[in-house]
Amino acid sequence: MRDDQQVLRFAVGSAGGPRSRTWRLWVPKGKSDVYISGRTLGNSVKVSLHEPGPARFALTSEWVRRRSFRAPEGRDRRLAKEWDRPRPRQPRQVARPFTIIVPFDEVISRERSESGEVVWITSPAEGACIHFDVVYTPAHVVVTGHPGARSMGTKLVGDVQLANGERVFVTWIARPMTDALRRNITILKRARFLDGDGQPLEAGGMLCFGLEQNQDANDGTYIGVFVDVTRQSIRQTT
Repeated sequence: MRDDQQVLRFAVGSAGGPRSRTWRLWVPKGKSDVYISGRTLGNSVKVSLHEPGPARFALTSEWVRRRSFRAPEGRDRRLAKEWDRPRPRQPRQVARPFTIIVPFDEVISRERSESGEVVWITSPAEGACIHFDVVYTPAHVVVTGHPGARSMGTKLVGDVQLANGERVFVTWIARPMTDALRRNITILKRARFLDGDGQPLEAGGMLCFGLEQNQDANDGTYIGVFVDVTRQSIRQTT
C-alpha cells in the first residue's frame, strides 16, 4: 500500500480459484475525497465521491488524454454523470452513497491471477448477489463495530478515516437477486454493442453504472450503483 493514500481492495471468490472483479476504494493522504473503481479499470473509469461535492462517475482524465478521446458533440469530455449523494448527519445519521453488486455467476475462472492484499468474500449461493455498501458515519462519532452489523447482519470489509473527521466503511451482505436486476442483466448480456466504426464488440466484461433514489430520505439524493456483468459468449477469457 502506498504511504500517501489509504486503500481497500476486495473481491468475491478466492485468489487461486474462481473470482469476481477486484474492487478498489482509495483516499489520498490528508483528503476527504473517496474514489472507487475496478482494480484493473482504475486508469480508465472511476467514481469520485468528492467533498464537498459533487459525486461523479466518469472516464479518467489520464485515459482521455492518453487515448486522445473525443466525446460526442454536446457531451462532457469525460462523459461524466453527476449526482447528489446522501451525507452523514450529526449526531448519528449514517449515509450510503454507493453500492457494488456482484451476482453469483460473476465468480468465474479468469486468466489473470490476483495477488497482493485483497479481502476475499465467500461466493454467494446460486441466485444471490454480494452487495458491497460504502457507508459514511458523521465526523468524530465513536462507532462500535460497523454500520448494519446488528440491524442487518452486514459483515465488514474495512474502513478508512477522512481528513474532515468522517469515517467510511465498506460492508458486505448476500441478498437474493431481484427480478428487476435479473431482467436488466439478461438484457445487457444479450445486447449488441458497436465500436466507433460500427463494428460489433465482443468485450467480455461490462461495468454497468446507474442511480437509484435514496429511499431513506425524501431529499432528492441518489445512490450510485455498479453492477458487474460478463457477456456469456466469452466468459472464460476475461
